[in-house]
Amino acid sequence: MRHRQARPIRLVVLDRDGVINEDRENFIRCPEDWVPIEGSLRAIAQLNRAGIRVAIATNQSGLARGLFEQSDLEAIHRELERELSKLEGHLDGIFICPHGPSDGCECRKPRPGLLL
Repeated sequence: MRHRQARPIRLVVLDRDGVINEDRENFIRCPEDWVPIEGSLRAIAQLNRAGIRVAIATNQSGLARGLFEQSDLEAIHRELERELSKLEGHLDGIFICPHGPSDGCECRKPRPGLLL
């Protein structure tokens, strides 16, 4: 009996701020601060339609700095996903590093922790 070879998983991992949405000097602190970059959500939806999984890996040191709460970050991501769903797109995962730049964690990009 021949075994069918599994199809490889195709995955794109994107940063959030400055890639999907406009970056802000004073951080994205609430859903009202979140503004998508023109065409970014459409591009994610096109990747979805092509059978490519899309995930976000994002440093969110504003959590460690006390600039916003986890609930604020979750509300921002719900807004991102709501807007993406209007284009029939979705995310397969959102992975965050909540630590500050000097915390020495393994999950802060460019270290590999979020990918692992």
